[in-house]
Amino acid sequence: MADDKRPVHKLKTRYKLFYILSVVALAVLLCANFGLIYTLMITPPENPEVLMKFVYLLMVAGFFILAAQALLIFTRFIAMLNKESEAMENMTEQLEQLAVHDDLTKVYNRYKFEAVAERELENVRRYSSELSGIMFDIDDFKVINDGHGYRMGDKLLANLARFVSGKLRNTDYVFRWRGGKFIILAPHTDVDKAAIVAEKLRQIVGHKLFGGKIRMTLSLGVVQGGTEDTMDTFLYRLQSALTGAKNQGKNCVVVLRN
Repeated sequence: MADDKRPVHKLKTRYKLFYILSVVALAVLLCANFGLIYTLMITPPENPEVLMKFVYLLMVAGFFILAAQALLIFTRFIAMLNKESEAMENMTEQLEQLAVHDDLTKVYNRYKFEAVAERELENVRRYSSELSGIMFDIDDFKVINDGHGYRMGDKLLANLARFVSGKLRNTDYVFRWRGGKFIILAPHTDVDKAAIVAEKLRQIVGHKLFGGKIRMTLSLGVVQGGTEDTMDTFLYRLQSALTGAKNQGKNCVVVLRN
């Protein structure tokens, strides 16, 4: 970071030095020009044309210096505009990221889920594409929070989200719903393949120690989107499947078929 700032600092120093020198040079030219004109007025020489040529040359030189100053100011102004524009773009990008990502886990949030689910369900209705969803919840997450503290619970959620995301395809989506609940949307995947994915997640999460000391289990519900599904009905079936897994004793996968 320091190395990146050094060229910028040197460039600013050069700009300042050039501007100061140009102002000094312009002042010298103006003084010299004034002296020549004053000489022509007070004690006119025998050949005033020679002095007038010097006056004109000094005026032209002054105009060149003024033009250089104007160009310098213009380039600095453009650079400032570009810097402001880049800062605005970065800020806009950060705001967009915050708008669709969960701040804690860095996966997509529930608002992004609505947009993606609507789009993918439209593909199901229009093109008969396959879409499966997996809703999973950390079993007894409240007990973990109470036993290890909410800070550890937050860290656990972030680690779980990152771990699960790393086990999925690039075309799959992971969303944090609320608390310890997450949703996976898997386009172009039928319910049987999604059930296999859910079972693998259940097994690998159940065998992993998070934070080196916390073992947890997941309850998972799996459904496939149908042509009659809206986002609300699809979400309701996902929640029903997850509730079924909880009612069957947790740490299991329940599949609700159309």
